[in-house]
Amino acid sequence: MTQIVPSILTNSPDEFEEMIQAAELHFSSIHLDIADGVFVPNTTIGGIDEVAKCRTPLKIIAHLMISKPEDALANWLDAKVEGLIFHIESTSQMDKLIDETKNRGKKVGIALNPDTPIEEVAPFVDKVDFVIFMTVDPGFYGSEFREEVLDKIRRFKEQYDNIEIRVDGGINLDTAKKVAEAGADVLVAGSYFFKYGQDVGEALENMKKSLL
Repeated sequence: MTQIVPSILTNSPDEFEEMIQAAELHFSSIHLDIADGVFVPNTTIGGIDEVAKCRTPLKIIAHLMISKPEDALANWLDAKVEGLIFHIESTSQMDKLIDETKNRGKKVGIALNPDTPIEEVAPFVDKVDFVIFMTVDPGFYGSEFREEVLDKIRRFKEQYDNIEIRVDGGINLDTAKKVAEAGADVLVAGSYFFKYGQDVGEALENMKKSLL
């Protein structure tokens, strides 16, 4: 069964708390987007302080859409997160990032942008817990879904059938089934749950039905 995880992307600590509370009622984990305004044009909360202050049973995986994540790694290794996601395009020190994160008992994922070939992650696939495909240009809620990434997901699935595939970006009732059929194990959806003022629980049930 394909898993569904909500993503939080915000530049407001208060909104972060509100989104966490909404997610707690229906999920066991969340995907927290962190953007620095350099690697991607958008800027979010820093995340470290907000996570430290947050009292939640949710497991948090932080998606670091930041330039040179190795410079921020020490702080994130001390943070109350279950795992970290690093972009293959953002660093030349992926081995170090993976090894140090795993040594601290945290999960590691590698993200790749829509235009990045799957061959870029090949040297690291056996060392990570999952690979996450961006189906939008990252940084904002509601960006346009890139249909051509579906073929990349299929090809990756054929080559690495034992690696968990997550897909992030533009996931809604129309795209969820396409992504799942392409081989995704986990769907990460943000604006679908949080942008339109709908009930999160009802939205989740509707997405589950769309996957049947």
